[in-house]
Amino acid sequence: MGEIKQWIREHKEWILDGCMAVLAFVVGLVMVFVIHPVGTLSKEHMLSFPQIQKESEPFVGLPTKEPAMEDLLSVNLADIHGKVQKNWLSLPAFVKKFGKSESYTQEKTNFETKVQLGYGKAVKGIYPYKLEFQEKDKDFYLSAIQGFAPRSSRYKTRKNLKKEDFTHYKTMDGQKEKGSSIEEVCKQAGLPNSFSLMRTKDKQIAAISYQAKDGLVSLTFERDASGQYRLSKKG
Repeated sequence: MGEIKQWIREHKEWILDGCMAVLAFVVGLVMVFVIHPVGTLSKEHMLSFPQIQKESEPFVGLPTKEPAMEDLLSVNLADIHGKVQKNWLSLPAFVKKFGKSESYTQEKTNFETKVQLGYGKAVKGIYPYKLEFQEKDKDFYLSAIQGFAPRSSRYKTRKNLKKEDFTHYKTMDGQKEKGSSIEEVCKQAGLPNSFSLMRTKDKQIAAISYQAKDGLVSLTFERDASGQYRLSKKG
């Protein structure tokens, strides 16, 4: 017992970092589920295994690459309540651009049908990237992205961050302040621990979180007319 206590004391900081990283992931998941609640499936709407296997064949296989966060920031998410737009990314188009996924699931309720793809190596059944496609006019379009431990060829992970490292970033303030861009934050603070992309009404939102040494930092960005994500909220 004494050896265990000694080990815990010696690795206290590492244990706390691990716990907070998990917390950051949970926060990201909650954000997605609040905006895109999962409906309850009735028996008549559940797909059989042969159906799933047949429908998933074009989209699941040996992945050629894992999507980079900066590439995902450039996509246009579908507003399923509006008319289909040319810049929406369909399920086949996404797989053609980013490669086949590790997993495929389909859910059908009385209100909607959606497909979820998982990218990256799963940890306890959770994939680094989960992408949601909702049905519109018999096609599926990308509508939300959740990233846990996202990848990037542009941004590197930084350690020993503190909350004070984020205090100088500016939030949007009408015409007076445009708000710090997500690129500026990622260049200075490094790759975030979690990343979400979603639509709410007429806005496309990006949310990232960092596990600082003294707590969790959550940042929310809104995409402006030029396609830049500008900081709208700090937490």
